[in-house]
Amino acid sequence: MARTPAAARLVRLLALPAWVAQNDGATIAEAAAHFEVDEDTIRRDVGTLWLSGLPGGLHDDLVDFSATAWEVGRLSLSQAHGLDRPVRLSHEEAVSLLLSLRVLRGVLGADAGAATALGGAERALASLLGPAAPPPDDNAPDTPEAPNEPDSPGEPGPAGPDSEADPTTILAQVRRALDEGRRLHLSYVSATDVPSERNVDPIALHSDGSTLTLTAWCLTARAERSFRLDRILAASALDTPGATHRRRRSPQGRDAGHDRGAIEAPTAELILEPSGRWLIEQLPRTRAEILDDGAIRAVVEGRDWDWLRGLVLSTGRHLRSVAPAHLARSASEAALAALDAYADGGNPSA
Repeated sequence: MARTPAAARLVRLLALPAWVAQNDGATIAEAAAHFEVDEDTIRRDVGTLWLSGLPGGLHDDLVDFSATAWEVGRLSLSQAHGLDRPVRLSHEEAVSLLLSLRVLRGVLGADAGAATALGGAERALASLLGPAAPPPDDNAPDTPEAPNEPDSPGEPGPAGPDSEADPTTILAQVRRALDEGRRLHLSYVSATDVPSERNVDPIALHSDGSTLTLTAWCLTARAERSFRLDRILAASALDTPGATHRRRRSPQGRDAGHDRGAIEAPTAELILEPSGRWLIEQLPRTRAEILDDGAIRAVVEGRDWDWLRGLVLSTGRHLRSVAPAHLARSASEAALAALDAYADGGNPSA
């Protein structure tokens, strides 16, 4: 079973008592459907809330649900200690959120769906703040302006220092290339801090909720690749039209482009101590399950084997075992080499 990030559970724990107060006597199944989790998750949440409350920890200090209702599968609050009221933003938090929405609307203004949702949220928040709301910036564009086209057509060489763009301009160039079917030139830094200049044919832009990622056909790798926008140093839509690339099939019928990608984006299975759960919360491409003894089995997708080796070394005392075996040997050899370097006076080349 994949583990839910702690932040998501905290939000649900704060919202559950308020929802129960508004839906007194609701069934556990109804609560599970509302919060889009299973019934066992709601039971665990209620168990946690039953042990939560005011400082002191005495019986009267804790959140309490009706035991009678609980026995028949229903939820009813007996003692809420203020959690039956929705969490409210302070004035400073509301103003900060409103300003952040305005910045985000400027960045994502080219996306009609995002602009509509963000605009609605901004108007709702501004109406709640009333006269205290910061005035809108009438001079700010609704959509980010894209830089001018290169003076000369064709494929540019490595980008110079002056060509580096801010995130808003990078996103605007990526969207422009996607919308107009153009080839895109990127100055990119990989997860292993290796810089590169490459031309790509954009395919799609998607988000996992925290990171925007461009899927594109890389002309350097001759395969489909994913590029995180926060690792793009500069981007420029070219005059050259983007091409549609057909992936070659291997004799076994598998996608040859993805086979090559599997070599460069391998996976590793880590068995972690319970204290290592921070790892699966920080890495987006991770599948995890909790074992019977509380340990965590995490399957992590890496950019390459060097990146995975660095990840293994960073887990330290939280790590129990690693698969595949060659990754474990590589990490072990790197750790021993580092120890030898320190023994020789801290010079890794000694």
